[in-house]
Amino acid sequence: MLLVLALGVGVFGVTRVWWSAVPMWKDEASIANNLRRSFLQLTGHLTYDQVAPVGWLWLEKLLLEVVGPDDRVLRFLPYLGALTVLCLGAFIARQAIGRFAAVAVVAMLAFAPALLVYAGETKQYAWEAGIALVLLVLGAWAHQAIRWQGWASALRSWPAAAWVTATGVAVFVSFSAILVTAAVTMALLCLHAARRAWADLGWQAGLSLPAGLTATFLVSWRRRFSFYPDQTDYFKGGTAPEGAGLPEILDWLPFMWSKFVANPMGWRLGGLVLLLMVAGLVALWWRRRVWAVMLLMVFVSGVGGGAVRGFPVVSRPAIYLIAPTILLVVAAVDGLVRVSAGLFQRGRAMPWYHLPAAVAAALAVAAGLGVGMIAGPGAQTAAKEIADPRGKDALRDALRDISGKVRPGDVVLVYYFGNPVTRWYRPYLDLGPAVHHVRLCRPKTPVEKQLAVYEKLAGAKRVFYVEGQLNATTRRDHFEVTLRLFDSIGTVVEQHDGRGDRIGPNSWALVELEPFQPTPRPMTGDEPCLEIY
Repeated sequence: MLLVLALGVGVFGVTRVWWSAVPMWKDEASIANNLRRSFLQLTGHLTYDQVAPVGWLWLEKLLLEVVGPDDRVLRFLPYLGALTVLCLGAFIARQAIGRFAAVAVVAMLAFAPALLVYAGETKQYAWEAGIALVLLVLGAWAHQAIRWQGWASALRSWPAAAWVTATGVAVFVSFSAILVTAAVTMALLCLHAARRAWADLGWQAGLSLPAGLTATFLVSWRRRFSFYPDQTDYFKGGTAPEGAGLPEILDWLPFMWSKFVANPMGWRLGGLVLLLMVAGLVALWWRRRVWAVMLLMVFVSGVGGGAVRGFPVVSRPAIYLIAPTILLVVAAVDGLVRVSAGLFQRGRAMPWYHLPAAVAAALAVAAGLGVGMIAGPGAQTAAKEIADPRGKDALRDALRDISGKVRPGDVVLVYYFGNPVTRWYRPYLDLGPAVHHVRLCRPKTPVEKQLAVYEKLAGAKRVFYVEGQLNATTRRDHFEVTLRLFDSIGTVVEQHDGRGDRIGPNSWALVELEPFQPTPRPMTGDEPCLEIY
């Protein structure tokens, strides 16, 4: 009953975030715009320097073509991934740790802030987290089901075919599945080697070869195309420094770990987290060895990917590690409880066991309280997200505000960072034919870019200026400064300032223009200017 209740809370949370259909932000809209291209084009360079698995993009495009462009439709796969994490997280915890641990694992997953947020975004990360757990369950099954029994049996083996198919599909639809597939395979090979089952080891390695070759091809194919500038170092601490040797990697590991605990976990006290995870591995080793080895290899593979600068171990790309982390932390507390209970049981016959039993019980209580301290702030953030999903950018809502108010001859100017958002929503809104993107002039803006703004305004009597989420390097008073410019060439007759605490502002203004003379000038504090983007 408790597990059903915990699952119900988790399903409600991710469904609430997904169904709220918050406005798309820049990265989501960038992916969505790419989905208007052909299936073949999605295998090449993506516009806006986006990076996503080809298989996932194909599934997203299929949903777009069959169901339609609704925000919830494009976010269905991430939502499905989050539901998979909840359900398989419960299954794995029940199999590997115990029924009460399953309740704790699901409760912690239900209030994992990053998982919640990305369950409601058109990005692949929550989907990939679900694929990672599918592969772990597949690995546990394969450990029992796949054995070498000779060529005659091998050619008719459906478990072997299932492994080859599932792992091949996984690496096609998920980037992190490449690391997880490698981790699960390494774990199974280690377990076969430990029992000296060399034939089983060779068979398992051979069955994993197609997925490995597929992953190698996909990675090499992706590297043919350009990346976002400094993409490898975009997530600070997620990858080792360029050209790092062993000393630099050892220096990087603590920094990376602190970043990982903060994001995507949303936790704190990284040292305590690591201590609990190690204790969890020990506990699982004594009870469910296959899960201990697989979870260990997942982190070895993940950290290895970051060390070779192949895949970040922090922020949203590392969401696939949330569930494995929680499983190990809960396994530590469960292990201490079981040790304490076992020692107390022995203490009935041998009283001197009471002291170590009391110590183990105290450690279990301390570990439980520690988990609360670690995960408490993140759970509060998740609760706020469930209560009031707000997204990252309200530009869609600002565009909806002015949709239908635009008259013939009006001009709509949108802050440049919202280019992908405007491009995605524009076909479904009435914004008129004259929509352009602008920003405050940069220090060395060419005069031609300033004159282009005036050319767009030529003959117009009214202009709508719309602003959503700001670039990290843009001044925070961009909206107010821009309106000062419009004051010099017209009259601001309507102004709406949006909230800017947890979300990009839903801000727009209507300006009635007066006859003016184009006067390009350098950007100063007192005399702002706009440039076309």
